[in-house]
Amino acid sequence: PEHPCRLLGLLVPAPGRRMKRQDVWGSWGEWSQCSRSCGGGVSFRQRRCYSQRTEGPPSCVGPTRSYQSCNVQNCPEGSRDFRAEQCAEFDGTEFQGKKYKWLPYYGAPNKCELNCIPKGENFYYRHKEAVVDGTTCEPGKRDICVEGVCRAVGCDNMLESAKKEDKCLQCGGDGSTCYGVKGTFDVASLPKGYNQIFIIPVGATSIQIKEVKPSRNFLAVKNVRGEYYLNGHWTIDFGRALQVASTVLHYDRGSEGDVAPELLHARGPTTEPLVIELISQEPNTGVQYEYYLPLQGQPSGYSWSYSSWSECSSECGGGFQSRLVFCTIDNEIYPDYMCRNKPQPDNNRTCGHQPCPQTKRWKTGEWGPCSATCGSGSQSRSVYCVAFDGQSAQGVVDDAECMAFAQQPRRSQPCNLRQCATWSTGPWSQCSASCGEGVQTRTVTCRTQQGSQAQDFACLMEPKPSATQPCLKENCIQEIGWHVGDWGLCSKSCDSGIRTRQVICADGDSKVYGPETCRAIQPQKPATLGSCNTQPCYLPQREWYCCTPNGRMLPGNTMIHSTSGNQHIPSTKDHGINLFAVQWEPQSRSPGSHRLSFSQDPPAGTGSQDCHQSPHGCCPDGRTPASGPLGRGCPFSTCHQNRYGCCPDGVSAAQGPNNIGCPQYYRDIQTRQNHPTTTTPAVSTKASQALSQQQPSGECRGFVYGCCFDNIASAKGPRGEGCLNRPNYRE
Repeated sequence: PEHPCRLLGLLVPAPGRRMKRQDVWGSWGEWSQCSRSCGGGVSFRQRRCYSQRTEGPPSCVGPTRSYQSCNVQNCPEGSRDFRAEQCAEFDGTEFQGKKYKWLPYYGAPNKCELNCIPKGENFYYRHKEAVVDGTTCEPGKRDICVEGVCRAVGCDNMLESAKKEDKCLQCGGDGSTCYGVKGTFDVASLPKGYNQIFIIPVGATSIQIKEVKPSRNFLAVKNVRGEYYLNGHWTIDFGRALQVASTVLHYDRGSEGDVAPELLHARGPTTEPLVIELISQEPNTGVQYEYYLPLQGQPSGYSWSYSSWSECSSECGGGFQSRLVFCTIDNEIYPDYMCRNKPQPDNNRTCGHQPCPQTKRWKTGEWGPCSATCGSGSQSRSVYCVAFDGQSAQGVVDDAECMAFAQQPRRSQPCNLRQCATWSTGPWSQCSASCGEGVQTRTVTCRTQQGSQAQDFACLMEPKPSATQPCLKENCIQEIGWHVGDWGLCSKSCDSGIRTRQVICADGDSKVYGPETCRAIQPQKPATLGSCNTQPCYLPQREWYCCTPNGRMLPGNTMIHSTSGNQHIPSTKDHGINLFAVQWEPQSRSPGSHRLSFSQDPPAGTGSQDCHQSPHGCCPDGRTPASGPLGRGCPFSTCHQNRYGCCPDGVSAAQGPNNIGCPQYYRDIQTRQNHPTTTTPAVSTKASQALSQQQPSGECRGFVYGCCFDNIASAKGPRGEGCLNRPNYRE
């Protein structure tokens, strides 16, 4: 047998050699309290590394803490977002001199920092380096933050679980319960603006919409009622996550100035149809889309659709939410009664049931009046600390309790810092008028107490003095002189009539003076009478013919033949005959032979000659019988006011002397009278002389052209020329 000492020697280390001491882990401690009461919190336990060394850090291999998921059940409907709760803790605290309501911001690079954005502002602020463990890294995703690091969570809500959702949202599924809808909208030429490209139906899951290439076009989302959720009304949003159709829709786009394709993705399932539009600004490069629909369970016929819940009316202490519920089929809205055979989802619910935390915050009163209106005064307000439960102030507490949260707001501040200034006026100017009413002006400026000129608004505390005022000088001497009125109507239409006008002596205020006053200033008084219508009167288209020497009227077809040219027509003066129309016609049977045709007016009551049988003669138009003297009842003719009077027809207005502008027939008569042709017989001249040499016989009816309307004055022409109106023709 071997020697025992030798055996023991085997157990003794060789001299100069020692075994290396290793650090060891202690046992795990108890699990901590869960970080959340619902929605997937985190619990941890710790262990300690024991080292037998006296130098250097512990060298245990492995983690000091281990984590596990806890309270993975869903939170009650209407519960507030966990990250939003953490941001709300800073509501009402003063930040850079203001107080804000803080909302979660998900666009920062580190998803596990507590970044919040003030409501209504365009900046965000990191309130904490890490969110509470169990906070989701991004809305709509399962991964959670643990000690400031985003950790993977399986679809079973367990940390580091390998379980994944399939496209149908089945945890650990193989995708056999749904079918995919994929495609590319590649219509290149689209109108500028909003263009609908497709509709995501109700129940869609694993939605992804992406541009094929970057472009200047944008994606937009709205519901079937036309209300936009994203990029509506030409307002382009930043990349963000938004609650749409009871799911979270993620909108990703490049930063301002970057070129990146538009991307929309959502987990689903959707509870209402979503209309996808492309805001076209340049040719479409293509939009790919993909979503999945369940193989079974899709509602047939009419079904209820509903939008996402609104924000809770109260953050804590109890509030309510609402949503739109409507009846649809094939992505179209129909009246609610079409879905009456199916249970209608609720359109409102309570929310925010968690009690409001007690916080301390500063409360300020209104600023008091300024101690000075200018030149720098001061004003003060009340500042006190109150306990706040999230809904109302509970009472005033010691200021020290609020100072632990935020700096005390100032109680006083300077006010009315502008310099004191008053209105300064200059002297009045001279009156703008030398007599009567005028205006005076002056300068009005705003000046400081030092005398320097200031802007007008510095003096607005005082009423501004007037810069103008009326002034009155002695009455102006009115200029007196002759005031001439307009000419009246002419008394005759031809052959020199008379017109009158009014001439008075007056001043500029129309005050009338005696004529001697004006004659002393202007001896020659303007004329009150003037001649008018000086052009001669002309015969009408008919000449007067006469009876036979024994007073018997010749028939209209009676011819008087002349062969010698010196035939004499008896004078009407010698035989007292009446005159009728006569017309000379050349005889074509033998040279030098002419005939004198006597014509007779038509019988009374026919045509335009009826007026000649009227007791008061014809009207100026030669057709209408007058109903009384002075042309009573006649239609008014404006040719009497004409400068050149009327034409022989008594109706047309002459355009110049010698019947210029009158009908051609009258001008031809005038031409024959002024320039007789070689064929005019001598008997015509003698007849004309016999007619023109008649003298008054004591009564107007003995004149060549008969009496005027008054049966006293004699007419100067066949149409009553020389009368104030047409004559009364006598047979």
